[in-house]
Amino acid sequence: MNRIKKWILPGLIFLLPGCISYSTIELDVLKPAKVAIPVEIASVVVVDNAYPFRPEDKGIHKIKVPKMEYTIDSIFVEDFGMQINQSLVESLQSKAFFDSVYIVNHPLNSPEKGEPMAQLSPFVVDSLCAKFNAQAVIELGHYEYGTVINVIDVEGQYYATLDARTTAYWKIHNNLSNDILDVHLQRDTIFWDGAGLTLGNSVENLPTIRNALNEAALYSGAQYSEYISPTWQSETRYFFKKGHPLFYDAQTYVNRGDWEEAGRIWYFIYENGKKKQKARAAYNLALSQEIIGNFLEATSWAYRALEGFQEDGGLGMNGYEQKMAKDYYIELSTRLQEKKKLDKQYGIYE
Repeated sequence: MNRIKKWILPGLIFLLPGCISYSTIELDVLKPAKVAIPVEIASVVVVDNAYPFRPEDKGIHKIKVPKMEYTIDSIFVEDFGMQINQSLVESLQSKAFFDSVYIVNHPLNSPEKGEPMAQLSPFVVDSLCAKFNAQAVIELGHYEYGTVINVIDVEGQYYATLDARTTAYWKIHNNLSNDILDVHLQRDTIFWDGAGLTLGNSVENLPTIRNALNEAALYSGAQYSEYISPTWQSETRYFFKKGHPLFYDAQTYVNRGDWEEAGRIWYFIYENGKKKQKARAAYNLALSQEIIGNFLEATSWAYRALEGFQEDGGLGMNGYEQKMAKDYYIELSTRLQEKKKLDKQYGIYE
């Protein structure tokens, strides 16, 4: 399988410079999946085995307005489970973590022949894997949904919110070992808001309940994909641009994306500068090593930066920079551990 990716080097987006002595950048960081999928599972099949949602007590859609509250019991989304699964498949395909992601394009648990929380038999799992040449089945076994529209009156101004909530129950069947790899109960909520001088104005830009549920289904599938596969996440980093004349030269190379050359300048400052200059240079070196992909070296430089700021004192701006270095050291230590998980998930063994 082709699970090994060039995930170490992040994409970079430069932001507006900081107002004091540092600038910020935004980089893409790959976060490991919450559940470890064996590297031998190259392809998966996604199925909807959930019984259609029909709650006995109803009241799944609530509307709360000043001095009044009522429910709607007649809005259901017949293909809610299939929408979740389609969103999951599209998200997994975009991540390219698995070689192939297949979907069964019809629910397996129909109202006529099925039952709530029906078990997916090993025979069905094996048949699906054989049909699609896959090694595992991802099963949506149950789902629920609901909405709440809430409008409040604050001194003649109306504020409205629409919350759409989803609960999804997932299983991953490992056909290679004939067991359940993972069971996960997922809860998600998305919301919209509005305001106006009248109650009607406050809700006119909210989506319809049916459209809100459709969006909730798409969101639920995308969120589960982040649970079972590594996901890129945008994070902010800082680097110092002032404190030594050579910081300006290093900035030129940073602007070109040449972090190795910038690192050489910062290393010269670290070797020859004064206390605070050395600490700032060490901090920048940590960033350059992180971007290059050497997380162990980056963590080491972040610790040296922290030590340098601590020796230089912890009052005023020095205290803020010391906190920056501490936070960054913790962040890099976490990323170092996450890299070990990612290596395992991608089948990279040193």
